[in-house]
Amino acid sequence: MLKQTDIPETVHLSDSINDEEIKYVMARKTLIKEWLNSQDIYCELEDVPNIALLGSGGGERAAVGMLGSLHQLAQDNLLGSLLYMCGVSGTTWCMSSLYSDPDWSLNKRCDEVIKKLKGPTVGLKKAVDWLKQWKDSDQDFTLTNFWGAFTASYFMKEMDTRRLSDDAHRNSTNPYPIYSAIELNRNKQHCTEAVWFEMTPHESGFSGLGAFVPTSCFRSQFEDGIMTEKRKEMDMVLLQGICGSAIADGQRNNAEVVKMIWALLGVTFSAGIKTEGQDSMMLMSATGGKVEVCESVPSQVVRCVSELMVNAEDPDPLKTWEVITTLRQLLEGLVSSKGEMLWNMDSERWKKTSLVERKEFIETVSLELILTSDSWTKDWKDKRYTCIDESKYMVTTGMKDKMSITNSWVPDELWIVQNIFPLVKKWEWGTVYNFFFNIQDTNVLSSMASKEKIHLVDAGLKMNSPYPPVLRPSRDVDLIISLDFSEGDPFEANTHTHTHTHTCLFLFKPFRRT
Repeated sequence: MLKQTDIPETVHLSDSINDEEIKYVMARKTLIKEWLNSQDIYCELEDVPNIALLGSGGGERAAVGMLGSLHQLAQDNLLGSLLYMCGVSGTTWCMSSLYSDPDWSLNKRCDEVIKKLKGPTVGLKKAVDWLKQWKDSDQDFTLTNFWGAFTASYFMKEMDTRRLSDDAHRNSTNPYPIYSAIELNRNKQHCTEAVWFEMTPHESGFSGLGAFVPTSCFRSQFEDGIMTEKRKEMDMVLLQGICGSAIADGQRNNAEVVKMIWALLGVTFSAGIKTEGQDSMMLMSATGGKVEVCESVPSQVVRCVSELMVNAEDPDPLKTWEVITTLRQLLEGLVSSKGEMLWNMDSERWKKTSLVERKEFIETVSLELILTSDSWTKDWKDKRYTCIDESKYMVTTGMKDKMSITNSWVPDELWIVQNIFPLVKKWEWGTVYNFFFNIQDTNVLSSMASKEKIHLVDAGLKMNSPYPPVLRPSRDVDLIISLDFSEGDPFEANTHTHTHTHTCLFLFKPFRRT
């Protein structure tokens, strides 16, 4: 384990990498030199090439692609040559899982992650418990928290609550990790400075400006370069939410975003699909020895909308009309605005609509129900229960004793509806305190120093491969290996980088063979 020196809890303005990264790099290069020797390549330590492996964005495709590439590099005994590993978007999901093992590049961690990806999703209860903890402790609770929780539980299938700064105390067994994001508003304004944001075990900040704070203090409150309030450091679940939030820019079809949210909820509501630790919104009434299952209105609404989303492209209109009829009965008097479409539609009109029209109708209603969720989730125990006796219930999780329903018991699915749906209307992502706030330094843009908070999102919205961090002169990278898992042109990121930096060719420095 490397000896760790405390990093001052202040803003660090410098184009140089910090002392702790320098120590890590030197220790790592010593191991790379040993690896080169094992390949019958001999050189002095100062001649060991600095090789950086980059992984592009691409969501789950990129995570799986990066994992497969690293697995093959391990099979070919090539991981020992890498000094840096840098990711964007989906690649960071893969990295965060791998780096949970301090020696992942020396063992079979890739195989373990592959096995985990093939397994069941994380139980809804674990994801919601994580969300509740952040909501209770953090005023900047945004859609990024939701996205991180479901990225971790639904795609990567593990809730890793370790902190990135924990990796600062490890030895140099693995390549030095760099995670990437961008500042949302600066990117929308097409700014060239204070856009790209990198996060490492030691420091986090703006790559191009050379402005950083200790990662353990990232998200804390700063003023004039000094930390004024220490706040909870993000864990790897939240980091995945920040780095993989490509939907945050608002330029994508809102209907697609809504579809994702309903789909995620729909998995836990679908009949016959149960995940580990899942709570139920189903209640049972026990009276006079007779038991009857009943379900809250919000639960039924979510089930109906999830079913509509699944069958939105079905050519048979009858499959969706029955569900729409149920929704009308459930929501009558509870929604207005575009929700009134439900009341204005009749079966004959529905049969005559085209597939495109039906799909648009379903997307519009599903979005409206998210935006007006406060109106149909206020009283989850209401007169529309079908139970014989509403005075006593028991939860359908095996509990034998009767229990009275109180407002303190809220099923996990309903908690999501009540606490996450309103965030869609607000549409806020990646909110963190700006460590530039009120800083008195002429090298810092006044437009940045005036903002108390900034918004960090998926760097793939700017450039789908993380070139900026490894192009910092102080990292002195000799060779960049860029793995592109983009859906489109695999050379687009290279072209963008060339335009952005006027640099496109990197070669090994010459080294001596003996």
